[in-house]
Amino acid sequence: MDLVAENLTRSFGRRRIVGPLSFRVSPGRVLGVAGPNGSGKTTLVKTLAGLIRPTTGGVFLEGEGGRRSPRDAADRIGWVAPDLALYGELTAAENLRFFARLHGRPDSAAWADETIARVGLDPRRVAATPLRALSTGQRQRIKLVYATLHDPAVLFLDEPSSNLDDAGRAVVAAIVAGQRARGVTVVASNDPGDLALSDERVTL
Repeated sequence: MDLVAENLTRSFGRRRIVGPLSFRVSPGRVLGVAGPNGSGKTTLVKTLAGLIRPTTGGVFLEGEGGRRSPRDAADRIGWVAPDLALYGELTAAENLRFFARLHGRPDSAAWADETIARVGLDPRRVAATPLRALSTGQRQRIKLVYATLHDPAVLFLDEPSSNLDDAGRAVVAAIVAGQRARGVTVVASNDPGDLALSDERVTL
């Protein structure tokens, strides 16, 4: 599915935050959204993902079945952002198994352990720990798993390397590489390492 923006703007009151923007991102491609803090990166990504309605213009996921709005294709979208909140009272494994069931995916304990290990965490230390007790970097890695467990057609990563060490940044790069095989990626960041993963950029 292509991600398409047509004359997209987003305003709050009389203040225009984003746009007008028009672009198309095809499967296998990575769009970087660059700009300093407060430039509207998160607003743009949330609008593209269907979490905020555009003020004018439109956003579409376009494929063989025609055009769909992001809201109508929410099951094809993955999302990671600093304000994404999973269930802090549940363990990392319980969070992943719960969301896997919602997506009709395998949700065994063994699957959860293998999935946690793939993002560089030790399942013996992490799987049984309440999410709120993990470090911010560990929680970020679990968020990355959550966003990709249903093989989304479009993956939105807002500040994906936030609170991550070098090993965690390598996990982000691996996730983006894996997403290229199945769809579109949008990376919003002011981190040069994150933006280096992109093929093309929108600068705000």
